[in-house]
Amino acid sequence: MHATASLRMRTSLNSFITQTRTTSQGRRRVMATRLFSTEASSSTDNSHVLHNRNLVQSRDYESFAIGLLHPAAIQPSFFALRAFHVEIASIQAKESSVASMRMKWWFDAIQSLYQYRNSAEANSSSSHSITAIRGNPTIKGLDEAIQSHNLTQRFLERMVETRMGDLEKGSSGRFSTMKDMITFFERTHSTLMFLHLETCGVIDEEADKVANCIGIASGIVNMIRSIGCGHVGIPDDLIRKYKVKEQYINDPRALIAGEDPEARQAMQKAVKEMADLAGKYISHARKHQQDVPSGGKCAILWGVSSLRYLERLESVDYDILEEKIRNIENTDSYDGRMWRLGHMMYLGRAHLTGVF
Repeated sequence: MHATASLRMRTSLNSFITQTRTTSQGRRRVMATRLFSTEASSSTDNSHVLHNRNLVQSRDYESFAIGLLHPAAIQPSFFALRAFHVEIASIQAKESSVASMRMKWWFDAIQSLYQYRNSAEANSSSSHSITAIRGNPTIKGLDEAIQSHNLTQRFLERMVETRMGDLEKGSSGRFSTMKDMITFFERTHSTLMFLHLETCGVIDEEADKVANCIGIASGIVNMIRSIGCGHVGIPDDLIRKYKVKEQYINDPRALIAGEDPEARQAMQKAVKEMADLAGKYISHARKHQQDVPSGGKCAILWGVSSLRYLERLESVDYDILEEKIRNIENTDSYDGRMWRLGHMMYLGRAHLTGVF
């Protein structure tokens, strides 16, 4: 059932990608040939580059490690995109109207960047407005990435729109069904992957298919990793199917202490179904990763992190509460430090060989 639905969504997604890129396809190919011979930024003030790099390092270390393996000319754009993702993903529904205002600010800022670029003659008021927006270091980095790599406007807007819709529903990342979860990650994580491919100068349908699978898988893995950290990472349909007790999802300390073993088993079953689905997407990506042009290999390195986590999860029989799993999120623990070290080693191997 999930495979059929996913196939339909991937077909729709490929159509979306083709339509949004058609008008500037020729121009992008010219940009791709220039990518490695031009500077990523013409600005002498690199404070915004450092800001975005530091933000990703502190909030998304695994992506930070991947960014270090990108060519130096691409890194500022990579970290700008990841910082943008971190910023909009951190806006929570519990902030109510303030959250909507913050999200709309990002959407309007993206539109302003493109409107200013596309206007034949920028007037003084629009120049003043764009200067104010560029005061935000992440926006400034995005602006330079857009100029350097001709990034697709619709992709950036889509990432914000999807999260705006999530805020309006008040779900804040909680999904009613597995299908809803897949759709959300196609429109956020996979779309971000398409943008990373563009920064690498890769405009390729087969590469997009691989990126789409990795994006969905990484999103599902992130949901699993969020369980017990204040997030209801399990979709409602699986909660009902396996009779998972929601109070333990939010606060699993009782289960960790050994209370209610049946509830812990129910959670294991739900997590296993999520992991199995993520594993199918990762398997498809690994099978077809040779279709990704060499210039875009670094953009699919997120598959390494998802694959490693799923293997670790399988080794503990999908028990998300096992210490071996919980400790990898704690960088002060031995397991957490070894996880980071291992992550760098596996990333390095994938980077050198071109496969994960």
